[in-house]
Order: sequence, then C-alpha cells, then structure tokens
Amino acid sequence: MFFLIEWLLRDNHYLSILGICAILGVAYLFSAHRKLIKIKLIAIALFLQAVLGLFILKTGVGQNIFAAVSRGVEAIYKFADQGCSFVFGSLANPSGPWGFVFAIKVLPIIIFFGALMSLLFHLGVVQLLVKGVAYAIRPLLGTSGAETLSVAANSMLGQTEAPLLIKNYLGRMTDSEMTTVMVSGMAHLSGSILAVYGLMGVPIMHMLSASIMAIPGAILIAKMLTPETKTPETMGGEMVEIPRDTKNVLDAISSGTSDGLRLAVNIAAMLVAFISLMALVDALLSGLSGGWLTLNVIFAKLFYGVAYLIGIPASDCQAAGTLLGQKLVINEFVAYGNMVKTALTPRTVSILTYALAGFSNFSCIGIQIGGIGAICPSKRETLTKLGMRALLGGTLTNLLNAAIASLFI
Repeated sequence: MFFLIEWLLRDNHYLSILGICAILGVAYLFSAHRKLIKIKLIAIALFLQAVLGLFILKTGVGQNIFAAVSRGVEAIYKFADQGCSFVFGSLANPSGPWGFVFAIKVLPIIIFFGALMSLLFHLGVVQLLVKGVAYAIRPLLGTSGAETLSVAANSMLGQTEAPLLIKNYLGRMTDSEMTTVMVSGMAHLSGSILAVYGLMGVPIMHMLSASIMAIPGAILIAKMLTPETKTPETMGGEMVEIPRDTKNVLDAISSGTSDGLRLAVNIAAMLVAFISLMALVDALLSGLSGGWLTLNVIFAKLFYGVAYLIGIPASDCQAAGTLLGQKLVINEFVAYGNMVKTALTPRTVSILTYALAGFSNFSCIGIQIGGIGAICPSKRETLTKLGMRALLGGTLTNLLNAAIASLFI
C-alpha cells in the first residue's frame, strides 16, 4: 500500500492517471454515438498501450530491442550523408563556417528514406511487417481487416501512403472505419520524417515507441469518437490484398525518390510559409498589445494544464504548452525543432517526444482530404465531414501516449 502511494506521488504519476481519464473523457464527450462505444475494445486497447509502454521503457528486452533499432536508424544517416556530400560537397559538412544548413543536411534525408521505403515495399518487407502487426491486433480488438491494416501501416508509412494499401476497400468503408484511418494517419509519423527528427536530436527510441503505442491508441480513440454502427466488409477476417504498383527494383527506387523529393519540397515550402506567417502574426500581436502578447504566450496559457496532466513538471509546463500549441496550429516539425533548442529536463523531453509524435495539425486535414480523396473521390465528402474529428482524435492519441509513457519514464 505504501509502495503504491509512493509511486503515485513520485513524478506526479497520479496526475498522469488523471490525464488519461481526462483524455478518455474528452473522447467520450465528442463521441458521435456514446451508447455504442464498446467498453471491451477500449479496455483491451488501453491495456495494450500500457503493456507496450511498459515493455519498451521498463524491461531490459524491450529497451535492448528498441535501442538496437535506434542505432540502426542512426547508422542509415551515414549512408544518406554519402549522397549529400557528393551533391553538395563541403556544404554538407556542418563543422564548416556556414554551420548546419537545414535544406542541405535534413531535407535530402527525406529523399533517401523515400527511396529506401519504396524499395522495401517492393521487396515485400513492409507488407510482411504490417500484416504481422495487423493479424496480431485485429482479433484482440475486433476491428475490420482493412482499417487494422491501414493503422498498422501508419507506423511506417505516411498518412496518405498507408491508405494506398487498402485503396480497393476505401469506397465501401463505413464512417467508423474511415475515422480510424484518418485518426491513425494524424497520430503517427512516417519512417522518413522520423529519421529526420532523429537527426535533429529528438530521441529516436521514444519516437519508435510512440509509433508502436499509437497503433492500439489510434483505434481506441477513433472507436470512441465514431463507434461502429454497421458491419464492415472486411470484418470477418477476410484476407486484405496489398497492391504493389512498381514493376522492378529500379522502378521502386525511382518512384520512391520522386515521392521523397515532393515531400521534401512540400516540407520546405510549408516551413517557410508557416514560420513567416507566425512571425507576422507575432509582430501584429506584439504591436497591438504593447509587446506583452505573442503566439507563444497564448499557446503557453492554453496548453499549460494539458502539459501538466500528461506528467510534465510544473517548471516546464509553460515551455511545453508553447510547443504543444505550435504542433497543433503549425506542425510537429516546428515544435520538435524548438524543443531541441529549449532548455528542458530530460523527463520533459521524453514525454514531449510522445505528445508531439504525430501529424495532427490543421493543415493535415487538407492533406488527408486531398490525398485520400484523390485515391477515392467518392469519399471526399466523408473526409471533409470527419476532418475536425480526425484532428481531435490524432491529438488525443498523442496525448494519451504521452500520459501513459510518463508513468514509466
């Protein structure tokens, strides 16, 4: 009994438990059909999240496995550096007088990882891993084959790439399945982006852990927000075929490189636009308020309580609230970039890594409507209707991950 009390008080674990309850309460409050929420599914998914967090963060086996994977990801950077050095020469050396140039040192990593992921997909490696996860999760949670496959794929692929695996089923998906697909897309980071954040100094092990924990977490939140009211086509364990469009290895590398290039250019453009607009809004707010009001001040006030409830120490809650606001309004790229430059405790950095590990921001509503809508035009109206719900779901999933992880950090 005394041990339990001591544990609850240590690092304010009792607040993290309250935070978990609050997050589930928000999902319940915004549920489309509260009476249809399946308590068994929610309980099993929450249990899976906690078990995965415990295994990864507190057991020697879990720590060794994810530490090894983290070292593997870090080793891949060296191969990407070979291409960067060949194209950009000494400009790719951050120890030079020009220092660390983001466009040269970071963006090419996305191109390399785009080609690598496409190659692994062509060779069937990605499908094997995704199917393995889907087959393990689906019977436990009672979800349909198509939505489970898409959620599992999001642990490696992006929010518009993962739905391609189930493009033959998208047109006949229920609203509940579509919510799951969209929430999962916003609650995860793609492999190529994860690699870039690792290079920036974000803890890779925690990002990998967040990707795995978000699989049951995204399903949990999605099924609370939009419980199933119909019988999905692939509910009975039907084999979901994964299409492969590339003809050979060279075609896969070429296609992945092109996709990576488009993503890198899009990220660069988004960063220029959003950071510039944020500076403009800050200048306007500061000028109108006499210098005391900025976007960061607003974010800090709005998200202070959220940061406190997911286990972040009170001394770091203002800074953490600012980063949570930046992630939601701008994107996680800006938030992570500012996180590694802010003087925060190691515990805060670890918890924030989970809270920021997703694409859940306002611009991604448009990305999903455009990306998934292009694959399945008949679902564009549904995507538009569910956009804000998916954003809420992705945000709650990330915060739930952080609150659970804070119990073991």
